[in-house]
Amino acid sequence: MRKEYSSMTDKELVDLVINNNKEAILYLLYDRYYKDLKYFAWKYNCLDYLDELINHLYLHLRGNDLEWRRLKNFQWKSSFRTYLSSIASDQFLKYRKKMIDSIISNVNKGDHGNSNDPIDDPDNDIRKVWVMEAIFMLKNDEYRLILIKELEGYNHKEIAKMIEEKRKRENKVKHYGGEITTPNAAYVDQAKAKALKEVIIYVEQIKKEWYGNK
Repeated sequence: MRKEYSSMTDKELVDLVINNNKEAILYLLYDRYYKDLKYFAWKYNCLDYLDELINHLYLHLRGNDLEWRRLKNFQWKSSFRTYLSSIASDQFLKYRKKMIDSIISNVNKGDHGNSNDPIDDPDNDIRKVWVMEAIFMLKNDEYRLILIKELEGYNHKEIAKMIEEKRKRENKVKHYGGEITTPNAAYVDQAKAKALKEVIIYVEQIKKEWYGNK
């Protein structure tokens, strides 16, 4: 089926999508224009959750009424690649802002910094850049997973299950007293607290890189 799609034009594929051919839209997003979408995820520091971003883009194109109205209204005055790239760029930026704002809210819940610190200014975009960079600096991949998945709306019990599956998949199960330790919601709570402390430390390092010792 994918070979058949590869010989079709963008318009032919879009026409299939509008007629509820789900394989056609998946081909466009995950085959023909996957590298373009990956580029935007990289550009906006969102590469770790590219699949979530593409799924978000899929839902946006499909619309709340499930009628693909955005594709139906495309006038083909530009290439479909240009059109899709424009929408993807806009949606990825909005999605990233939502994630960053949520993480910053968690970071600022503690008594860290002072009122004159840019990270405490909710209107300072520099703060958002620092926090996002700090998250990507986390060396513990479970810490990154916890912060990202919480931003996506998963509760700590669900995240614990994801960590368990990740450990099994990577053959990194942990043992204590001869028994396999299974992560639970309490573990996620504790790990999240440690992750946020590291984020704050990294933010301070990034600030020094930006401003030196001033």
